Amino acid sequence: MASSIRAVRREQERAERRRLAYEKAAQKQAALEAASSAAQEYDRLIEALTGAHRVVLERRDWHALASAPPPPAPERGAVHEEAARREQEAYRPGWFARIFGGAKRRQVELTAAVEDARARDEAEHQARLREAEARRAEIGFARRLVARDPAAVAEALGRFTRLGDLPFSVEGLDLVFVEGGRIVAMIDGLDLEDLPDRSVTLLQSGKASVKPLSQARLQELHRDAICSAAVRAAAECLAALPVDEIEVVMQTDLLDRGSGHIGAAPVLWLRATAQALGMVNLPLTDPAALVERLGGHFDWSRREGFRAIRLGEVDVPVRERK
Repeated sequence: MASSIRAVRREQERAERRRLAYEKAAQKQAALEAASSAAQEYDRLIEALTGAHRVVLERRDWHALASAPPPPAPERGAVHEEAARREQEAYRPGWFARIFGGAKRRQVELTAAVEDARARDEAEHQARLREAEARRAEIGFARRLVARDPAAVAEALGRFTRLGDLPFSVEGLDLVFVEGGRIVAMIDGLDLEDLPDRSVTLLQSGKASVKPLSQARLQELHRDAICSAAVRAAAECLAALPVDEIEVVMQTDLLDRGSGHIGAAPVLWLRATAQALGMVNLPLTDPAALVERLGGHFDWSRREGFRAIRLGEVDVPVRERK
């Protein structure tokens, strides 16, 4: 009996060791997965901040739509009703139907079929009317857009851009219509204090390494985020609007060293043309280098970050940030 009890205890101890080993392995695997997930999430965040411009520019042909003739008012057809009436008029009841009442029931059915067919004709006519009206509305909107009607421009940016998908890079957008047909997009960009201040990398051991970012690295991230958002905004505007060029002004919070107050200030100006962006492989470009290549203007240093620029130098009216 004692030997049997000892055997049971040994088996229980082995089972407990297996359970503890399993739990330890599971905890280690969970830690590895958590570390990998944290590193991947950090990489996704940095890409969202500094790679917003990595898109393919696809433009809408608003000029072709604006020059299209409005569709004529569709005429009401009676195809279904005429077919049902022909079937009704061609019906010739046999002797069995006449004797047992089937002819009368069939006449009632054929009359109802004519009414149903008339309703189908009307429904199709109403659908064609709606299609024609929608087409006329599209053409009218395109003509207003080509004429640079401010309301139409604002609507187009709301309907046909994906700037709303950039919560990290674009916090707000205002349009300024400058004399001569220029359109300036005033963008509220990310503030320096909103950037992640720590990096997360995955070590060969599988553990996550979390380190604070240096001030210089934070300034570089801020520069790239602002430049990337500027190019993305320009690309979205050029894709959605019938314009050959667009101006973008990026604004962000800066410290006024004179007063010690933090306030919004313009830090980047960019005039981008559809031709220039069309010649660039946006998914493979560095944001700051691309802005400089396109002739953008910003004042930035690794030590101090952005400095405010004067919009008067690029002939852009000063607007207060909302």
